This record gives sequence, structure tokens and C-alpha cells, in this order.
Amino acid sequence: MGGLEIANDLEQGPPKSGNRNQRQYEMRNVPQSEYHERFVEVNLQYRPWLDILHQFMSPNPEEFEVNPQRRMLHFDIKVIHVSTSGNIESLIHCLTPTKFKDAISGEEGKERSGTLIIAKDLSRAMIDLLGMEYELEPEFFASHLEGTESFRMGRWESPTLRPPARAPILLPDYLRKAPFYTVQYWRPYQIKDGKEEVLKLRSSETNTGRGAHVLKDDLPDIFVSEKISAYKKPGSNIGIILTDHLLSKVLPASYIRSPITILDDDRSSLGNDGRRYQVSSRRELIGWLQQLTPEERKDLFNCHEPLALRPTLKMVERTSAMFLVHARYIMRRMLNRICDDKFPNSIPFFLSISRALHRHILDQQKLLLYALRVASLRGGGNIAEQIEDFDFLVEEMDRALKALEEDVRFLVSAASIREGKIVGWVSKVAALFLPLSLLATLLTISDPGYTRWAILGGLGVPFVLISIFFMFFWKPPHINTLRY
Repeated sequence: MGGLEIANDLEQGPPKSGNRNQRQYEMRNVPQSEYHERFVEVNLQYRPWLDILHQFMSPNPEEFEVNPQRRMLHFDIKVIHVSTSGNIESLIHCLTPTKFKDAISGEEGKERSGTLIIAKDLSRAMIDLLGMEYELEPEFFASHLEGTESFRMGRWESPTLRPPARAPILLPDYLRKAPFYTVQYWRPYQIKDGKEEVLKLRSSETNTGRGAHVLKDDLPDIFVSEKISAYKKPGSNIGIILTDHLLSKVLPASYIRSPITILDDDRSSLGNDGRRYQVSSRRELIGWLQQLTPEERKDLFNCHEPLALRPTLKMVERTSAMFLVHARYIMRRMLNRICDDKFPNSIPFFLSISRALHRHILDQQKLLLYALRVASLRGGGNIAEQIEDFDFLVEEMDRALKALEEDVRFLVSAASIREGKIVGWVSKVAALFLPLSLLATLLTISDPGYTRWAILGGLGVPFVLISIFFMFFWKPPHINTLRY
């Protein structure tokens, strides 16, 4: 996007050290975190929601699946200086704290409109440096880490017996006044081994592993959660944005079509294969910044609007539209019986998929509404178009939910008809034995010598009992299948 080469889209980041499968590292050389000591640890008693940040910054927490050396020392920040004329003066990729300090302090005294700092895949080193350099509130980092608690421990969902670390719950009034905001969205992937591979990638490729929408464990089409957090104090010419690392550099999911937008359809800048590749959120933000006019870039630091709110909402909108298209595709597959080895022609399977799909659509609706609420509370101007688009997507998801409920009723009725036939055949077999069993019982009572009749009558009793069970006590497991 925005005129850069596709090769830069698939950023490799700093080289990884150590064996990927090795979980224990010597942490004796990890320096002390001044930010953790001054702003996090001492405030835990009064601000317990910082527990999630405290755990993330601790060198040796128990049961963490994330590579501890990467979580401590990983560093990947891009510094973008905007000149007083509104042009991009320099874009510096910093892979060490020393290079970052040089990029910030270089040419001191030179007048600029502002500086944009975009960090990818948060670590303790980046938290410590950014937090101390710009005196950032710890809630900024804690809200970005919310949703990673259990996944850092290698679990698929939050444990029931041992709750995850406490994370901040931001009230509307706090969101309205805070110098930062956080927005979540779901990125589509096609990962061959499904859920099992996602678990491996979350602990090896990123420090901020989050949730994922998986319809079935071995299906390749998956939506993985990502967050963008932006910080800018009123009147400041420094903007800071936190983004997540790509979980995998594979192509986008095969059945999830990317919608055509003004930004994505620019063949001159993306090339013929540009829209086929995954693009990190940091890369998208840089592309958005390059497409702004000089006056618009200057306004980023002069106005009081939230930093980079419009491109962030555009990411949420686009990925939500892709999710909706994918949900409708799955629904068509179920109704039209377009099946294969991983998508069997089975009503119980279809109903199981429907339950997961129903839950994910509801989650997606909540995400859209929350992003819109954050934008409204932050007082973002010029977002009337985004509000209209979000309302349209919410209505379309409502229609998809109603259509899914109709499909489920159809599948349940089809299953009931099939199961009714089974019950009917069992009842017919039992009905054949019922007169025989009754006759055998009467003969046995009238003449104790009819032992064979008694045995034959006894054999018919189980069929009668099975028939009674099916007719009066057995209920198909598919009834009320959308209840969780």
C-alpha cells in the first residue's frame, strides 16, 4: 500500500535467536526494567488491573509458552519524522534500543511537524523504553495486552479453574479523556493444520497471541484477533502506535474474498500480486500516511482528533466485511451440500458448525459496535461515513444471524424426519414381538410347561422397552442447537 514495494510488506523483523522448540532460557543477562519498577510494580496494590502488564514484564513467570527471550528483548520500531512542510522527512527502522534513541535524538533542535512511532509485537524492552521516554500511562500497555492472558500460557481458551491475569476495564468517561484508545479486529488466514498450527504459531511467532475464530479444529480458514493501540497527548507532536505481528505470512484464506477498496485497488503501487499477500497493520498505517497530503499530515499533530482513527476503523470495517462474506459462504456450503473430506455431508456436523458460526457473528457485531463507541467517545470528526458503513455491516450481520437460525431450523427438521424414521422402524419391530410376547405370557401362566414360549416372550421385552424409550424419553441432541 501507499507506494512501497511488496517486499517491504512481508517484513522479517529482527533475526530470532535460540532454538524455536526450547522453552527455557537463561534470563540472567536481562536488564532491570525501570518502567516496571517505577510505574507498574509499586502501583499493583492500588491498580490491580495492571496485573496483566506485571506478568508480561516479569522475566520468569510460570507456565508461559511464549519464548521468554523474545518477550523480554524483542525490538521492532519504525520512526517516521514529518517535516514542517508536511512531507515525510525520514522513515527509520530501529531493531535495537540504541538505534531508536539515535533516531529520536538525531538532529536535535530541528523543527518538525511531528514524529510518528509505530511498534510491532510488544516486548518488555519496547515498553520500558517508550514508557520512560514519553511517560506513558501503564494502562495504555495493559489495555493493548488485554486478551493475551491465557494464550501466553498455551491455552486455547481462558481456563475455568485458574482465571487469567486481571486486565483494565475502561469506563466510557475514562475512554473519553484518556490520551489513548485501543481497537480490535480479526485478520483472515488460511492455515493448513487449523487450530493445532495456530497454537504453535502463537507461542513462536508473536509475543501477543490472541483469540481465533475456528469453525472446526482442522479447517484451514481461520480469523485471528489483532489490536491497534494509539497514543497522543493533546498538544504533543509525538504519536505512538502499537500493532501486532502477523501470525503467519501465508496467503489470505482461500474462500475469504478481499473487498475492493480505494486503498487496495491501486495497482500502480501494489503491483499485480499485491492484494494476494498478507499486509501487517503497521505496513497499512505507513501506506495510509504516505497517501495523505502534506496538510493532512501536519493536521495529525496539530488537531485534537484521535491519532490514526480513520485507517484503524477502515481495517475493522474491511476485515468485518471479509468475515461476513466467509460466514455466508459457509452457510451456502451447508445448504447446498458442497462437501469434501474436511467438510462432510452430515447434519450433526452442519449443526455444530452453525453453533460456532452463530457465536462468531455475535462476537463480530460486538467488536464493530465497540470500535464505533470508542470513535464516538474520542470525539473523532469526519467519521460519518464510517458510522454509516458500520451500521450497514451490523444490519447485514443481523440478517445473517436470522438466516442462520432459519437454516438451523431446516436442518433440525431434516434430522428429526430421519430420526423419526429410525424410531418408526424400531417401533414396528417391537410391535411384531408385542403380540407374541403377550401370547407367550398367557400360555405360560395357564400351563407352566410352555417354557419355550416363556423364553420367546422374554426375548421380546427388550424390543418393547427400547421402543418406549425412543418414543417417550429420547431427545435428539440437535434440538436447541444454538444454545451455548
